[in-house]
Amino acid sequence: MMDKELETRIRHALDAEMSGLRVTSSRREEMLRNAIGGRKVKRKMTVGLVLAIVLILTVATAMAVTVALLTAQEVVEDVAVPMAQGNDRDWRVTTDFSPEELAAFIRACSENGIDLDENHQIMEAIRNGEGYDEEEAIMAVCRVAFGGNYGSWTIAQRHWFSEMMVEIGFANEVTEELPGPDDLPEEEARAILIAALKSEYGEDIGIEDRERYEVMLVFTTDPDEENAFWQISCYERGEPATRYFANMDRQGNVLRTVAVPVEVQQQPMQQEEDPLRLTKEEATVLAAEGIRRQTGREVPFEDPEQYHSYAWKQLNDRRGWEVHFVSHTADWGYCEAFVDDETNEVTLLQTDVGEITADNILARYRSAKGWYDEWDTSVWAEIAEKAADLPASDMVGKVTKATPWIAWREGLLTRDEAEEKAFRQAGVRMGEVNCVCLIDADPNPIWKFRILPYDESYQDSIVVEIDAVTGEMTDLDMYKSDHQDLEPSFHMVTLRRIWSRLEYEESGPLYIARLAVLHKFADNTFDMPEVDSLPIFDLRYWQPEIDGNTVRFVSRWSDLPDYEVTLDENGMAVSAEEKESGGREPMPEELQPECIDESLYGVNYRAMADATERYGMVTTLWPLEVQLEVFPEENRTLPREGEMTREEAVAYAKAQLPPEAAAYAESTAVGAILYRLDKGLPEEFTRWTIFFYGDPDNVLDVWRVTFVDKHPEGMEYGVDVKEPGDTGNG
Repeated sequence: MMDKELETRIRHALDAEMSGLRVTSSRREEMLRNAIGGRKVKRKMTVGLVLAIVLILTVATAMAVTVALLTAQEVVEDVAVPMAQGNDRDWRVTTDFSPEELAAFIRACSENGIDLDENHQIMEAIRNGEGYDEEEAIMAVCRVAFGGNYGSWTIAQRHWFSEMMVEIGFANEVTEELPGPDDLPEEEARAILIAALKSEYGEDIGIEDRERYEVMLVFTTDPDEENAFWQISCYERGEPATRYFANMDRQGNVLRTVAVPVEVQQQPMQQEEDPLRLTKEEATVLAAEGIRRQTGREVPFEDPEQYHSYAWKQLNDRRGWEVHFVSHTADWGYCEAFVDDETNEVTLLQTDVGEITADNILARYRSAKGWYDEWDTSVWAEIAEKAADLPASDMVGKVTKATPWIAWREGLLTRDEAEEKAFRQAGVRMGEVNCVCLIDADPNPIWKFRILPYDESYQDSIVVEIDAVTGEMTDLDMYKSDHQDLEPSFHMVTLRRIWSRLEYEESGPLYIARLAVLHKFADNTFDMPEVDSLPIFDLRYWQPEIDGNTVRFVSRWSDLPDYEVTLDENGMAVSAEEKESGGREPMPEELQPECIDESLYGVNYRAMADATERYGMVTTLWPLEVQLEVFPEENRTLPREGEMTREEAVAYAKAQLPPEAAAYAESTAVGAILYRLDKGLPEEFTRWTIFFYGDPDNVLDVWRVTFVDKHPEGMEYGVDVKEPGDTGNG
């Protein structure tokens, strides 16, 4: 029981923390009970309150004669989760602990006997005064406390961890299922399955040895809880390795045991500890000298105030060192070179050691100050002032000179206020800001944000412009990461009206009009929507016609629409509309796979939409000819003359089912897939997989029978039968 002095200290901390809040006496007492060991309530507490309690508990631990240590779960529930909840705002889920929060969490762990290795990344982050991802921090502590990786934890531990992810806003629902009160206890189920494996494969297989095996037990139910089952997976560490699997129904009847020997890979010859002749230090000296010699510039690579370097080995066909030099000032730029281990030859990979220009000033500042999201607005204002007098030869330089970045001043929304507006109006709750700057504009300055969402709202990042006085969103646009043709890198740090005007002046309205069509009508979840979704750049599909600021894309084919885009004087799209097709002939078959029906993954999405509407979501229940149309690149096929028909395949598969699958064998929901696997083989053959569904809305509630139909007749069939819940290939 906690002594009276400690209770008094915590009560004083609560009084101080809640002095500015309207809190009833009953609520105050409830919070006190939670602080001193009463019923735990996993709800939001302010970071200040948590830190106050942690500090007092630290002092009390030193004073007390005996203090009961908290478990890892209690530390997470009492310290980590309230902090993670407390640093979330109602408009944004914060994904990282601050440096102070991280230090408080790890300190609380240490005080309760849970210590991370000093070389762990979290400890390094604390030493560097950095924050850390909330989920990863909690996971790291649990790995230590639970004695292994996530898969080796008990079902109860994984269920609890899933609850914690819901508590901190990282998940919407608990994903790990627990057995019910009428089911076997977890340890009993584990013991039955391990005993079954030992009975089948020998008492000496040693599955109980956690140093030798990683064991994962799973309890799974369907939505109606009619087909719940237990499954255990045992992975032997090291070589030679064998994997054991077993499952049983919820009554404890073992259904199946499997041992899968893993083929021992031929071990490569042991390499020397350092297979390169040159040391890293020698290669770095050679790289510096080589860059200076080949560029003719006396670059001060050895000056620690101006540069630091790092290098790594290349042990492929070209053996040697890749050396990188990172500048600390804008006087010089980033450089990298390759040093050949045999010849000492230095090959320049990237160098920026010329005079500073508007073309390279952003790259120079990134090298010196890190990524854009770490810059204060005063840094941007400094760049704008310097770039005004610098030459520009490419579009990056022209955009840099034309963008009036400014420092924040009184009367404007703060960065935090503008960020809230950006998140709220863009509809993003879970994500991060990748870069931010403040740009002078008429009538008001504009905050520019690049947001990386973490949910399914967007496949890539977006860029948002917020009026720094009114808080209104003046522009929202997609940003395809690492896609310079569709969104150049400067799109994230300047106003769209600025770079659109410069592009318009440079090359006319066509490029901007094409982007407007893609942004409005393409499926931008594709990696390359201008190729795989809507190939508006390809003249085989649309012919552009330009009339002043209006661009019409006239389709060459009757099954594609026309598009019309109107731009204003700054190159901004005023309208983008779909029009009646100007084509007179249907698209030739040879062009179809490259157009809007085909993805990078060989799926005919138009045919898939039609099939889904007609036959439902379960693709294996579709007719074989429909599957072939939707998945043209998967080697799916139709039976040829003399080969087994679908009806024959279903009848054969049904005969292979065990007695316990009798109800499935009579099901009317029977699916089939047929692959042709004859490429490069002397005999053609096909492989059937027949699916007997208990419930077609639950794709795991299915018996699968896979077999090879070989010809000529008389050759054996190879058969593999998979029971419900077994998702392995076969």
